[in-house]
Amino acid sequence: MSEQCNNGAPLAEEKAILEEQALNQQAAIQASEDDHHQHLLGHCHHHNQMQQHLEDAKQNLASTVNSALKAEVARATDTATDTAIDTVSSQTRTVKLPLVNVFAKGGYCVQMHLGSEGRPANLIVDTGSSTLVVKKQVYRPHDDQLLQPGPFAQQVIYGAGGWDGPLVHTKVSVSQDGLKHDLLAQDSLDKNTTTHVPHLNLAHEPLDLEGCPVAIVPSLEHQKTFADADGILGLAYYGLNKSYDLSAYIEEHKINPASTFPWPFSEPNSVCPAHSDHETKSSDESDEQDSFSGEDLKRFRKFLKKQPQQTVVPYFTRLKNNGLTDNRFAFHSKRSSIHIAKDDFTQEQIAADPLNKGWLILGGGKEHTELYQGKFKTIDVIHNRYYNVKLYSMTVGDQASVAAPALQEKYIPSHKSNAIIDTGVSGILLTNLLYEAMLQGFGNVSEQFVELVTPFKDIRLQEEGIDMTELFKGRDMTGHHPNDLSHWPTLHFTFDGEITNECPDKENEVIDKAITISCKPEHYWQLNCPKPGKACFKVLGQIDGWPNQCLLGLPLLNDYYVVFDRSAHETGVIRFAEQS
Repeated sequence: MSEQCNNGAPLAEEKAILEEQALNQQAAIQASEDDHHQHLLGHCHHHNQMQQHLEDAKQNLASTVNSALKAEVARATDTATDTAIDTVSSQTRTVKLPLVNVFAKGGYCVQMHLGSEGRPANLIVDTGSSTLVVKKQVYRPHDDQLLQPGPFAQQVIYGAGGWDGPLVHTKVSVSQDGLKHDLLAQDSLDKNTTTHVPHLNLAHEPLDLEGCPVAIVPSLEHQKTFADADGILGLAYYGLNKSYDLSAYIEEHKINPASTFPWPFSEPNSVCPAHSDHETKSSDESDEQDSFSGEDLKRFRKFLKKQPQQTVVPYFTRLKNNGLTDNRFAFHSKRSSIHIAKDDFTQEQIAADPLNKGWLILGGGKEHTELYQGKFKTIDVIHNRYYNVKLYSMTVGDQASVAAPALQEKYIPSHKSNAIIDTGVSGILLTNLLYEAMLQGFGNVSEQFVELVTPFKDIRLQEEGIDMTELFKGRDMTGHHPNDLSHWPTLHFTFDGEITNECPDKENEVIDKAITISCKPEHYWQLNCPKPGKACFKVLGQIDGWPNQCLLGLPLLNDYYVVFDRSAHETGVIRFAEQS
């Protein structure tokens, strides 16, 4: 939202305020078309959707930080977006935060600290949304001396679930004491203290963002959306983070205190229907005339739709605007489902498994050589709402490639492109054409492969899996690792690459118009999931009502160190390098 609607949470510099105002004007134009996309994206969102219904989105984890260094925010213009290229100090810090995947059924969570009390919250890392949202009982907002309430509310509805609640502003922090025990990173630092992981010697200093927008979910039913995680950290772009101004409603109904916190819509009949319904109801919808509460997501959505909208500047954009990090972040993961090595393992033992860990590096990129090897492959982000990319084709093994269908014209305003890269999706969702091409490609190798994957069209099988031994039947495993899946073909996805004259780093990047990113069988199959000796297939076909758009989640990312570089060009790029 613009600074005047920010309830006393000003940005650090005047230029950032001007940029935010320009961003708000642009985002408001996009708000209605993005709303439909946000609703549909729930079919595949927030990590437990691939294991429950593809829509739902404690071990304490330390976070990593560095001391703040000065940065100059780029001059805002009338056409500014939150991907505007910043002129920042080369000394801007990176913040290396550990991830674990045990809370969100395979989705990766980062621990952040909220408010004056620094309450820890394990939040799902999600590049398919932009909101920082947390469960009320985890945050404990009534204890927060820094909390700034206001008249704004937020809501997100997914295909099966969702949430609503008040928007407040408070301090959000990340900190890390454990990085000194990260031997790989320390080794990199020892080799070259000038260019490798320069933040390590600053790791004990917290990174604080004052006046950060935080949505609170008071409803226990709505909180089920997050599984055992405490909420979501949305890392997508500015335009997705909508809020609704309830000032007029609060004044008319004399709500005291005059804000959305404490949440005034929890009790039954706490919303007047005269302020919620869009049109006259038919006789069989007479119950719609009754009062309701925020628990009723659909009716409360209609109520919110009648209120003025404001777009909220998200957490990561605020970090960038305040010069705390560069306008990029990196994601490092190993799995898309929890690896369970033994039946009797505790949650602590499962979380300690290296396969269930990862990294989120705010402001980070090529300097973290401890996490990758070789050159980066770079694909273009063609629209800065989600991380929209253009998918050219898919190839099964060394067979002929199959062209990816174009996004239907009627969906272009809302969906933007035929593919999205999304850390908040714990599988890969293909269009029907590509899914059938995958099955045919598998069948060309072995008909048994088709028989094994086809039952996973029923999402409920993700909760059961099949015996791992089924994947190796008929294969001579002599000389092979017991879990070697190399007899299954690799899936190759070819995207629109980065062609630029802006000083390309040819030494460290592969520069080409067509860039291929591969998903190996050990990633589209997850072994020892959901229990030891079981396996789950993580590629699904198109959901009814979904357009020709592939949602490319964790299985495609698990073999790579992935840098979401929003500073490149007008809309950003995504860089992939093989993990070390």
